[in-house]
Amino acid sequence: MKWKVKKGPILLPLLLAAAILVGIAVFTRLSRETSAEHTDLGQKYLNELNYSGAVEQFLESLSLDPMDASARLGLAQAYLGMEETEQVPQVLQPLTDSGNPDAYRLLAQAQMEEQDVDAALLTAQSLVERTDNEEDYAMRDELLGQVLVQPHSIAQGTDQVLVLLDSTVYSAGRNTLGQLGTPQGLATDIVQESVLPAGFSGQPSRVYCAGRTSYVVDQDGNLWAAGENRWGQMGLGYASATPKAGWSRLTDSGDVAAVAGTAGSLLVLKLDGSLWYAGQGGVLTLERMAQFYTVSAIASYGDTAAVLTADGTLYEADGSDLSAWSRVAQKVKQFSLGQGGLVWVTADNLLGSQQGYAAPDGWTTGEDGATPSFRVRQAASDGRGLLLLDGDGMLHRLYNGTLYDLEESAQCVYSAGEWAVAEGDGGLQLWNLSQSFPQNTPSF
Repeated sequence: MKWKVKKGPILLPLLLAAAILVGIAVFTRLSRETSAEHTDLGQKYLNELNYSGAVEQFLESLSLDPMDASARLGLAQAYLGMEETEQVPQVLQPLTDSGNPDAYRLLAQAQMEEQDVDAALLTAQSLVERTDNEEDYAMRDELLGQVLVQPHSIAQGTDQVLVLLDSTVYSAGRNTLGQLGTPQGLATDIVQESVLPAGFSGQPSRVYCAGRTSYVVDQDGNLWAAGENRWGQMGLGYASATPKAGWSRLTDSGDVAAVAGTAGSLLVLKLDGSLWYAGQGGVLTLERMAQFYTVSAIASYGDTAAVLTADGTLYEADGSDLSAWSRVAQKVKQFSLGQGGLVWVTADNLLGSQQGYAAPDGWTTGEDGATPSFRVRQAASDGRGLLLLDGDGMLHRLYNGTLYDLEESAQCVYSAGEWAVAEGDGGLQLWNLSQSFPQNTPSF
């Protein structure tokens, strides 16, 4: 007896499956066609500067096809036109995650419009690493130049303070090795408690200290020093243990951006992002540190020095060996180093620190730090609390888990020994963050 096979029950599911697949394909094709129509219309509105209309069309397009790169780029441009820059990073994230160069360019533009130059530099560095494009390098270098030259009107060394006020350098403290720049109290332990003119006759721009050596960068970008040189840290080709008053010019190349160092060593950051070193008894002239290709910031305090590279990697080293650097954090856009150790802000708005600080209510905390409830541009510490500069250029004081809005603006914040410092149009503010008000002039 032969069994008959009934084909109907077998063919019916196959036909249904085929119909479903055809339907999905047709729907997908139609969705993409419809998405493209919305994208084209959005681009038309964008060209006409009708930003709200463009946003509506690009959002409609992305609801149909979330992978439409043109719609994402157009939406980001429309938000930029509407000055809603806070929307741009989230819109572009799928594209920046996949390395889209145009997305990086738009993100950098948004960050520049928010005046977050530190974050824009990180974005531009990621861009040039992907494109190796001349125009992208030009943008990166322009941003690097803005980041490198920051106000720095106060510095604290081992037993001296330098402060720049009204285009005059002042100093206070001990003058055992000439670090005050003047002959008063030279080679003695006499303490000059009040700041007095430091005898610098040039046109000062920024001041720094490292150990018992004081440094001034003048308005031409040249570096001057006073004080200790017994380890050859001035880079003059010789070492001397003899106390000496007055200022010596260390460079005449006009390209010094920032200075750091430890007792017996000097770090010089130049305007091209190169890092140079002298001292510790073995290097008597400035030599380039080859392990760092492009550096965006340096700082030091006591026996610790720190370096931030343009790709957002933060390093630190002990003063006894500045050839051995350890990585502290990545994706860092800004950092400071002072009495409270290292404090840093990442491109993801994570606030990290070596010391650790109690976070206020509303902040998200984790193993790597805390994410504030507002965008932080820069942070500094005095070892007691944190001084924060937000995305609008306004200052906040964090102390003992409580956040205080100071209702004052600043251009930048940084650490200078026992102070957290704010500089801006209102002048110099020196913060002991356990107190409610800053001081404007240091004493020793």
